[in-house]
Amino acid sequence: MRCDHCANDVPDGVFCTRCGADQGTTGELSRAKTRRHRYAAHPTEHVVQPSVFTTIFPHLGQQKIHEFRWAFAVGLAGILVLYVAGLVTAAILVAIFLVPVLYLIYLYEAQVYRDEPATVLGFTIGGGAVTGLVLTLIVRALYNPFPNVGNPLHNAGISVGALLFLGLTLPVLQEALKPLPALFLPKRSEFPETVDGLVFGIAAGLGFSVAESLVAISSALPALPAHVTPGNWIYDLATLAIFQPLLQSSATGMVVAAVWRYRRGRLARREAGGVAMAVIAHVAFALGTQLLNDVAIAQLFVLVWQAVVVGSLLIYVRYLLHHALLEEAAHMGYAETICPNCHMHIVASGFCPNCGMALTAAPAAVKRARKPVAAVKS
Repeated sequence: MRCDHCANDVPDGVFCTRCGADQGTTGELSRAKTRRHRYAAHPTEHVVQPSVFTTIFPHLGQQKIHEFRWAFAVGLAGILVLYVAGLVTAAILVAIFLVPVLYLIYLYEAQVYRDEPATVLGFTIGGGAVTGLVLTLIVRALYNPFPNVGNPLHNAGISVGALLFLGLTLPVLQEALKPLPALFLPKRSEFPETVDGLVFGIAAGLGFSVAESLVAISSALPALPAHVTPGNWIYDLATLAIFQPLLQSSATGMVVAAVWRYRRGRLARREAGGVAMAVIAHVAFALGTQLLNDVAIAQLFVLVWQAVVVGSLLIYVRYLLHHALLEEAAHMGYAETICPNCHMHIVASGFCPNCGMALTAAPAAVKRARKPVAAVKS
C-alpha cells in the first residue's frame, strides 16, 4: 500500500513502517506524523504521560515492562516491611539500591551493552558512582548538611548561603559532572542512536545517586541501633527509593541524549531545551526540598513537590526521545524481524506496521537478528 503521509510503498498495516504515521488518518496529517498520542518506544501510551518504566527502560516490550513493575513493587513492599519492623538501616540500604539494581538487570535483559558489559557498566554506573563519591565527599568537607545523628535528610535552620549552595550551585555542578562517564565511553560509535545515549546517561546518573546517598547518610547509619521506632522515616525512604534516583538518572540521561544528538549533527532547540530542563528540574527539586524542610512544612507536601518535578522531567525525556526515535527510525532499511513490543513476525523498516513501535528502540539482540531484504513483497 502507499502511505498517506510519506508516499512510500509499504507493507499493509496500521502504521507506516517508513515514517511511523497512523494510516487512514488523512484528515489529521500533522497529528498522524508527530504521533504524540503514540509514544514511539511504547505506542500504547501518550507521550505526555509520566510513566517511569517505559521512560527509563525504553528497550523493553510490554511483557518485560510489567515484570519490572512487579519487581519494583515487591522492592517497595520489602522496604515498607523493614520500616514497620523497625529495621530502618536495612530499609535505607534497600531503598538506595532498589532502582540501580533493577537497571543493572535491565541492561542485561536488553543487552544494551552488546559484547562488552564490563566496559559499558564500568564507564556508566561505575564511573557515575566514582564521580558521585568524589564530589559528595568534597561537598561534605566544605559543608555538612547532616551534622546531627537522627533523621539524616532534615536539618532545621539552614542559612541563606547554605541554601543557595545546596539548592543552586551544587545541582548545576552535578549536572555538569554526572554525564562525563557516559560521554567518555569507549567505542561510542557502536551505539549511535539517541536511545543509547539516554540509557547510558541514566546508568551514570544512577551510579551517582547511589554514591551520593550513601555518603549523605554515612554519619547517621553507624549511630542507629539495629531496631528503632519507625517514626517519620517513611518520607525519607520514599525520596531515597523513588524520587532521588529518578531525578538524578533522568536529568543525566537527557543531557547525554542531547549530546548524542549533537554528535549526529541534529542538535535543535528541542535538545538544547532538554539540557536546560535537566538543570532547572534539578535546581527546583533541591531548592524546593530545602526550602520546604526549612519552613518545617508537612513532609507529605515535600514528597508532592518532588513528584511534580520528577514527573515533569520524565515527560520532557519522553518528548525528546519520541522525536529522536521518529527521525532515526525513518532511515532504517527493510528487514525481517520480530517486534519486541507485540511479538509479531514482520517485514519492516523503522516501525512495526502492527503496533507502531520504533524499532531503533528494540533490544540489541533483536537488532542483530534482523534479516535484511532487498524489497518489500507485495
